[in-house]
Amino acid sequence: MPNPSFPRTVVVHHRSGIGDIIWHIPYLRAIAAESHGGKISLIARPSCRAADVLAAESCIDEVIEFDQRPRKSEQRTGRHDGFTAQLRFVRELRARRFERIFILSSRIRYAVLALLAGIPQRAGFGFSAGERLFLNSPPYIHPHQGSGNWVYPEVTAFCIAHGLVKKAVVPRMNVLAEAIDLAGQDLAVLPMPRYALSIGTSKPHNNWGEARFAMLATLLIERGGSVVLLGGPAERDAAAAIVEAIPARWRNRVFISNQPSIQRSAAVLRHCQYCVGNDTGALNMAAAVGIPTLGLFGASPPLTHDPLLHALSGQGMDNIDVNAVLASLDQLVAECLALSAPGGAT
Repeated sequence: MPNPSFPRTVVVHHRSGIGDIIWHIPYLRAIAAESHGGKISLIARPSCRAADVLAAESCIDEVIEFDQRPRKSEQRTGRHDGFTAQLRFVRELRARRFERIFILSSRIRYAVLALLAGIPQRAGFGFSAGERLFLNSPPYIHPHQGSGNWVYPEVTAFCIAHGLVKKAVVPRMNVLAEAIDLAGQDLAVLPMPRYALSIGTSKPHNNWGEARFAMLATLLIERGGSVVLLGGPAERDAAAAIVEAIPARWRNRVFISNQPSIQRSAAVLRHCQYCVGNDTGALNMAAAVGIPTLGLFGASPPLTHDPLLHALSGQGMDNIDVNAVLASLDQLVAECLALSAPGGAT
């Protein structure tokens, strides 16, 4: 049961991507378990879609958006850009009377805002002497020195250092039951196995391309399966182009999911057997909802934190061949079938 003596806690999530917030889910739960009422408030940037991603998480009391310096691709000014707007944000935090803040970042600005908001316990990564001037709850950690993405290793190291977890926790995401039910109804007509193709990406150089996705989809359908084209509203035209490139006789085995709801996308994934695609939020979401996943990493380091997320690397996305993807996917399917067979590993 939640301990009422635990402090009222707010957590800062600085990163801007959907995949980033998914990587933090197990650690948000761990912090909430030692916070007042078993819940936390979360400060997050609008682009990571935290309220939608975390809609099924009982440990989240509220999401407080900090809209400062949006991505350049958004081509807009943030609501909290500028000194006056940030002072207003400080007043909003002070009114909530938080007793503790965990800053899952090394940015000094959050430590300064926390001090100005009168939050007595202030913990953060503490990479620099400047940041530590405004923090008062060590231990601090060092920047990630290994290969690959640094976001998950650093938040893991921080939570281990503070005794919140004993070791790295693989991210798993809860999904709203009603969203799962509705997605099941929509996908019921598609034969199994269903392959979700993650066609979206916020970075063009991470995009495998419509023509290759169409070729892969056709090959998978010809084998007797079906395909879900998974993206957001920005991928509407790409999804239409992929369907147009698939032979007409197979198009009834393709389902397009390109609406804005993260919970809806996660629910659709729950009814697929495998996922393959670009290095993007949907790829991380697939593994986080328990789907064996093959990521294509031609322009970014492969992710290695989740045993369900397998990687196919290449020197640029254009050099990842359709046949190589199909062979890697076949290997992934074979491994999954072996594990699910009687006597297989559990």
